[in-house]
Order: sequence, then structure tokens, then C-alpha cells
Amino acid sequence: MPAGTSKLAGQPSTSDLATSNVIMFDTSKRELFTPTSGFKVLTRKLRSSWRIGVLKDELQLEKLNTGRIVVFGGPREKFTGAEFEALRQYISEGGSVLILMGEGGETSLGTNINFLLEECGINVNSDEVIRTAYYKYPHPKEAYISNGILNREIDRRAGKKVRGDRGVEGDTAGNIHFVYPYGATLAVQKPAVAVLSTGSACFPLNRPICAFHSIKKAGKEGRMVVLGSSHIFHDNFLD
Repeated sequence: MPAGTSKLAGQPSTSDLATSNVIMFDTSKRELFTPTSGFKVLTRKLRSSWRIGVLKDELQLEKLNTGRIVVFGGPREKFTGAEFEALRQYISEGGSVLILMGEGGETSLGTNINFLLEECGINVNSDEVIRTAYYKYPHPKEAYISNGILNREIDRRAGKKVRGDRGVEGDTAGNIHFVYPYGATLAVQKPAVAVLSTGSACFPLNRPICAFHSIKKAGKEGRMVVLGSSHIFHDNFLD
């Protein structure tokens, strides 16, 4: 077993990442939240379908390949060039990476993740999202967003009726509402695609807060997902 990972039987190789049911949470960058601190509710929910592991030491491809998905819950240290290269190779071989950030972006957290993200067309801004008028949540940085879905398929997957579908008119259409706590906005350009925004009731207005990027190579598809808030999955904001 590679040093710095939790013990997992039958760890996947690069050839079967697509069928693996392991999610690895990184803790090597002093992340804001981990499975044992802040993400307890999240990991409990995930364990119904996934196995959970932890990456504790320097990132290497061999360690990354122990999971189908690697999560960074607010990295607070800088990545090395070798670690960036390992992440690039992991994604190109079919792995998926979820980067969760926070208000102030990498400047506030003290990391350098934008160096990698910019290659995918994504940049985490050094700003913060606030609700311009009080609604449901008492703190303005706990921003309630009611019209921030940019991709209608997200609503469909959640069982919502989508305007434009057969038999659905304006008054009957529904959309997902969500709270976006202590988060930053993103700058997104091709080849990345923005899927969530701040909507029209938060400041900055209508700015991306979540983006996807996929890489297809040799019959494999790897994914990078960036979300400007780590708190969105914190125990205080999950039922």
C-alpha cells in the first residue's frame, strides 16, 4: 500500500478507474475540511455507495490512482510542479478531480491551484459572494441563490420540471435553490463550461461559481470540477 493513503482492498489501476467506487480526500495541503473535520455528514452520505480514502502525503500518480475521484476541500498549501504533473496525468487517464475553494480564492487560502486550473480555462477569483438582501440565512456571505442553474440538465437530474420541455410552461417550471456559503466566483472560458452562477440576487451578479472541464484521450474521459466554496458541503449546510 502506498504511504499516506488509507488501506483499501482491491485498489484500482488506471485501467479500471471508470468502474472504481473509491473517493479519495486529500489532506496533504492542510485542507479546510476533511472526512473527520467538517465533512463528516458528507462522507456518511457517500458511504452508502462509495468507499472513502485519504491522501496524506505528497501527491503521486500511484496514490491518485487508488480512487476514481480525488477531492480537495480547500487546499491551504502550494502544490509542487511534480504534483501538478501527477494530477494532469491522473485526469488524462480517466480520473476525476473536485477542487473546492473559498472566499478570497487562492490568495486567501495560500495555495497556487490556479496554475493548474488556468490550463483548463478556469480561474478562482480573489473575491467573495454576498447576498444583497436578507433572505433565509442571517449572514450575507451565506448567499441563498434561487436562479443560479446554468445547465438545465442539473434541474432534470434533480427531478425538476424544466421550462421548454413538453407540457411545461413558465408557472409550472421549477429550479434548484441552494445556499452558497463563504465562496468566491470563477472566471471561465473554453474549453471549460460554467454550470452554476451567483444569480441575480447576489453580488457579484450572474458570475460563475462552478465549472466543469473534461479531457478525452485514448478512449478514457477524465474530469475536473471546480466549485468556489468548500463550506457548501460542510456539516452545517447539509441535512
